[in-house]
Order: sequence, then structure tokens, then C-alpha cells
Amino acid sequence: MKSENSTLVQIEDCVRNLGDENAVVRESARMELIALGGDEVVRALIEALTDYRAQVRWEAAKALHSLADPVAADALVQALDDENDGVRWVAAEALIALKETGLRAVLGGLAVRAGSVTFCHSAHHVLQALKGLSSTVAPVLQALKMSQPAVTTPPVAYEACLELSHLS
Repeated sequence: MKSENSTLVQIEDCVRNLGDENAVVRESARMELIALGGDEVVRALIEALTDYRAQVRWEAAKALHSLADPVAADALVQALDDENDGVRWVAAEALIALKETGLRAVLGGLAVRAGSVTFCHSAHHVLQALKGLSSTVAPVLQALKMSQPAVTTPPVAYEACLELSHLS
């Protein structure tokens, strides 16, 4: 029990250090979290994706990219609409690393969040990278290019989700 508590304290310290002014301290904390891995680290990083500081959100997304844990997919999809473009980019790269899980999460996100131009741009990046996984991606990419993607994309993304679930 004592080692479990010390691990939790270590995780908390590392997450706190993701917001340090010194880039070396931040990187060291991120690398330590990646080395620790596991459910508690993933949960802490998911929570850090909502921190008020963009640098902490970026570091959390970067660590989640390396960990590639499917549990983080929904939180990473939320980060596709982050106010910071660096956070959005790293979250997109993390979803790409999740392959089919990332694809499903982004399609699900598009079915309900296509009204956000920022989200659509980030989702497009993920879908473009993962289009080789399924033929269901091409119509979604096409819908995103239409003049009103907020209207055209949700039903196409929903249909792609359904098709993917039938393929599994």
C-alpha cells in the first residue's frame, strides 16, 4: 500500500511539473510519466488536458501520444477543440497513434461537434492520416470540404461510425 501511495504522489509531482517554467523540468516530468505508465498516469494526464495552462495541456497530450492508451481517446477528441493550436495538433497526433480507436472517436466527435470550425480542421488532420484504415473515411473528408460542413458532416460521420462497427 505504501508503494502505491508513493507512486500516486510521484504522479502528482510529475503532473505538477508539467507546468514548470523550465522546459527541461517539463520534459523530464513527461518522460517520467511515460515510463511509469498505467491507469493512474493516464487518468492524471486526462485530467491535465483540462488545465487552464496551455503548456500543461500540451505536455499531457504529448505524454498521452506516447502512451497510446485507448482510454484517453474521448479526452483527446475534446482537445481537438482546444483554444491552443499546439494542443490541438498534439491531440490529433495522439489520436492518429491510436489508429482505429482514434478514428472511431473522431468520427463520433464529428457526429456531434461539426459546428466548430476548429474541431473540423483538427478532425480533418486525423482523418487524412487514418484514411487508409477504412473506406468509410473518404465520404467524411468530402463532407468536411462542403460549403456547410456543420450540416453535411454529422450524418456522414454517424454513418461511417455505424459502418465501422459492422466491420468489427
